[in-house]
Amino acid sequence: MSNYIGVPLLFLAAILNASVMPEFRLGEGAPDLVFLLVISWALLADLPDALTWAVLGGVLQDWLSITPLGTSALGLVVVAFTADTLFGQVSRRNLLIPPLVAAVGTVIYHIGVIGGLWLTGTSVPLGQGLFYVTLPTVIYNTILILPVFRLMGIVYRWLHPHRAPVVR
Repeated sequence: MSNYIGVPLLFLAAILNASVMPEFRLGEGAPDLVFLLVISWALLADLPDALTWAVLGGVLQDWLSITPLGTSALGLVVVAFTADTLFGQVSRRNLLIPPLVAAVGTVIYHIGVIGGLWLTGTSVPLGQGLFYVTLPTVIYNTILILPVFRLMGIVYRWLHPHRAPVVR
């Protein structure tokens, strides 16, 4: 069921990343809504759901950008897998782990995307890419992860209601 919600959410986030988010640039970095949704879901849901969201979000993001198809998906899969392995499922009220994962995950994700661009022949200077794109994106993602994580926590609760035990 979560994938039925995930596809339209990720598609909308990818469209917003390609059209509206460039207007909020700080340096060359901008908020990455697909990344925020995938990381939030990785911290809330189980690993198969998180990886599904990572692949879907990455492919949709690449489809609407100049990045070679699959590059973002690979980066998101690595970050989602690492977050799930290190932290597992996190309470939607947690205020420490999501910003930590957003900050470190953004750096890992961007290094992966830069590596993917290098492999396809697109030259991106690592130092400049990290300073002018990754650093501002880390700032945005670290600030925006908590509201996105809380909203996704509400979606997760709606999709996975907690059932009270039956008293006999």
